[in-house]
Amino acid sequence: MKPIFSLGETSDYDQFKWRDSNRQINDKNVRKLEKDIKERGLQSPIVVNEDYEIIDGQHRFVALKRLGQVIPFIISRRFKEDEDIAAMQVSLKWTAWDYCWNRAERGDLSCKKAIERAEELFKTSQKKMSKIRTLELIMAGRSSTGMLSKLKKNEYGINESCLNHVYDAIVLLSDFPMGTTPYGARIARVLKYLYYDYGLDLEILEHMAQKNYIKAFASESDQFEYMNDMYKASARALKKTLPQT
Repeated sequence: MKPIFSLGETSDYDQFKWRDSNRQINDKNVRKLEKDIKERGLQSPIVVNEDYEIIDGQHRFVALKRLGQVIPFIISRRFKEDEDIAAMQVSLKWTAWDYCWNRAERGDLSCKKAIERAEELFKTSQKKMSKIRTLELIMAGRSSTGMLSKLKKNEYGINESCLNHVYDAIVLLSDFPMGTTPYGARIARVLKYLYYDYGLDLEILEHMAQKNYIKAFASESDQFEYMNDMYKASARALKKTLPQT
């Protein structure tokens, strides 16, 4: 009977393989590990499956390879599912982006589209629209609360129409003086609420921004109450009927 774990060391970097479902390499984390390895040495080996696919320690692997050092590794014969990867990597917790990337690589169409749009808007906005913000805004449902949990449980769905409307609103507001950036979390989330409540009419929103200097509030609920009141006032001024909420 084969042991569950086997130890090894090698300088043959080509022996190791990447799993498509793993997260993207974070160069900042690699540089931090390089510095730590230089100062203290490697504290724990990488973990691979029987096919030498890295399931834990891909950042350590890259750091060691850059430093030209030997790769200590453990072969785990217990590893079976891609979900195990996130659970094992405790040195740097997986973010919503990591989970979404993982799902996309495994064929989840909602996550594929969300990643695609996040990359697109990050570039189009000249990095003002964060990728995590796009994942929040495209997520189905009025609130983005619980996004990480939904991604972990494979319950993440998208509403691309919402993202398109909210992003158009953000771009519109960015042309007006405001107390905060419309690309930030509070304003973007409030715009998502307004989309689900009223459909987010850009003519109303433009009237609102023209007539008011939009202030920033520390509380998201206060921000929503403030902008909701202004939005309804602008709708009345333009003689537009809003849906009842």
